Amino acid sequence: MFHQSSRILLLLSAVALPAAAIAAPSAADIAAGKSIAFNRAEGNCLACHVLPGGTMAGDVGPDLTHFPFKIVFHNRQKLVDFLYDPEKTIPHINMPQFGKNKVLTHHQLELVADYLWSLQK
Repeated sequence: MFHQSSRILLLLSAVALPAAAIAAPSAADIAAGKSIAFNRAEGNCLACHVLPGGTMAGDVGPDLTHFPFKIVFHNRQKLVDFLYDPEKTIPHINMPQFGKNKVLTHHQLELVADYLWSLQK
């Protein structure tokens, strides 16, 4: 038979498990995401956005150097979902549907999100 304190600890551990199960991205994942974002044949984010260290950046989309990703998207998965299909979040947005149109794989979208998420400290 569980004591009340044991039940509370069990409940708290069950609630905390999903957040703890999501590991922070590695430096290699962030670098891979940056590579995809900067690659003109893949993510091509620089065609529209300014990103730290990018050259020949576009000015159609917002400057992502100091973009408040964590405030706008609240969590990394919402950013991945946005990159997959931006129009689902913002109808008629002028941004490619990278996942929906199979421009990038789900794994590539996660890597790009890791990179973008890392821009905010």
